[in-house]
Amino acid sequence: MFFHKLSQVQKVRLLALAKRMMIADAKVRVEEDAMYGVLRTELGLGSDPPTQDVFGEIDVSPFDDTYSRLLVLLTLATMAHIDNNLHQSESDVLREVAARFGVDDATYARIMGLAERQGDLVRDFEDFFEQNI
Repeated sequence: MFFHKLSQVQKVRLLALAKRMMIADAKVRVEEDAMYGVLRTELGLGSDPPTQDVFGEIDVSPFDDTYSRLLVLLTLATMAHIDNNLHQSESDVLREVAARFGVDDATYARIMGLAERQGDLVRDFEDFFEQNI
C-alpha cells in the first residue's frame, strides 16, 4: 500500500478504523490480528490509536482527498476479507465509511472485489510459506 502519502493524523485515524473493523464481529481472528500488526508497522505507528477513536463516532474528516479515501476503503475492506469471512457487522462499518465518503455503488463494488482478491493473495502467500519452510 502507499501509506507514505498520508498525514500523521490520517495514519492514526486509519489505524483506529482498522482496529474497529478487526473487532466489529466481536471475534479477532489470527489473520486480522496479523494484518493489523503489519498495518501498524507500515504506518510507522508504535502504539494503538486512542480508544475514543476506535469506539466513538466514525470520523472520516481527515480524509479530504480521493486518494486517501480510496486507500482507507481498500484497507478496511481487505481487513474485512482477510479471514475469508465478511461478517455483517464488518459490512456495516464499510458501508458507513463509504457513505460518508460519498462513494457510489460501482466504486464500492470494485473496492470490494480488489479487497477480496488481495485477501486471497495474502492467504495463498501464507500457505506457500507454511508448505515450503
